[in-house]
Amino acid sequence: MAAAPGERAPAFTGEELEKLVDGVLPQYALLYGPPDQQVRAHEKIGIWRAIAKEVRTPGVHQRRGTHCRKRWEDIRRGTKKTAESLLGMASQRRRGACRQLTPPDVPDPGGGLP
Repeated sequence: MAAAPGERAPAFTGEELEKLVDGVLPQYALLYGPPDQQVRAHEKIGIWRAIAKEVRTPGVHQRRGTHCRKRWEDIRRGTKKTAESLLGMASQRRRGACRQLTPPDVPDPGGGLP
């Protein structure tokens, strides 16, 4: 079921978001890792297409690779802003007082992923 031209696609469901995260995490180093671990642009497109194939749910909006990539970027951006606000980095960055901040020593429960 596709949205009409000029119409917004429906929001990702909780199930779709879970499938998106489950699809991206194993491929994270290829998509966002150090330059020596990343793949070429056309290979990334193929990865996002494969993730979208996993995210698609019968009877719900048919997600494409670009939709999944954009939603993942939105999630990453929101997480980064939340972390910055919790650490008080956002206000310092806006004032230009912060050039290089090191976060406090806190154990990373996410295994090094954003």
